[in-house]
Amino acid sequence: MDLEDLTRAQDATATLLADFDTPDWERPSPCTDWDVEAVVRHLVVGERHFAESLRGTAGDAAELTAQVGEVPNADLPAAYAESSARLREALAAADPAATYPTGLGPVPPAVVLQLRTVEAIVHGWDAGRGVGRLLPVDDDVAERALDSSRALLEQVPPERSPFAPSVAVPDDATPLQRLVGLLGRDPFGSISG
Repeated sequence: MDLEDLTRAQDATATLLADFDTPDWERPSPCTDWDVEAVVRHLVVGERHFAESLRGTAGDAAELTAQVGEVPNADLPAAYAESSARLREALAAADPAATYPTGLGPVPPAVVLQLRTVEAIVHGWDAGRGVGRLLPVDDDVAERALDSSRALLEQVPPERSPFAPSVAVPDDATPLQRLVGLLGRDPFGSISG
């Protein structure tokens, strides 16, 4: 994956969020205990956190979460677009051979890029699924995110995985459906709430 993949994934999510209405934010999402608003706030916090980490200016995570918590729902799409742009700028300026302190421990920029691309796609899908809309991400980007996620999950013991167990999908499933299934979401199931 590269910066172009991240840009395309973030743009797909930003495009989806731009059309949200007031009632959309309170709808349930496929993420247990999170409504659509919580999913999007999580995305904004993540983009800001990793951008600050890559710049060497990471502050207190609770403070960052509180700041994002004060953003009005109507401004969340713009906050996501802005934080996404900040992350891309920080990645472009980062030393590829260095590691940077994050909530996950020290990681190189390539790992940040992979993680944030997958987050943009999967949580974009979560938000879209919550409001009954499809995430407009291109299959080639979703396919690379799927490959990256498979490789990452092979290194993580199942009991330490941050994801629910994988959900089986049909052989003819799209790359996006396979990705969300791999990361514990049912691309064909209903959302209760």
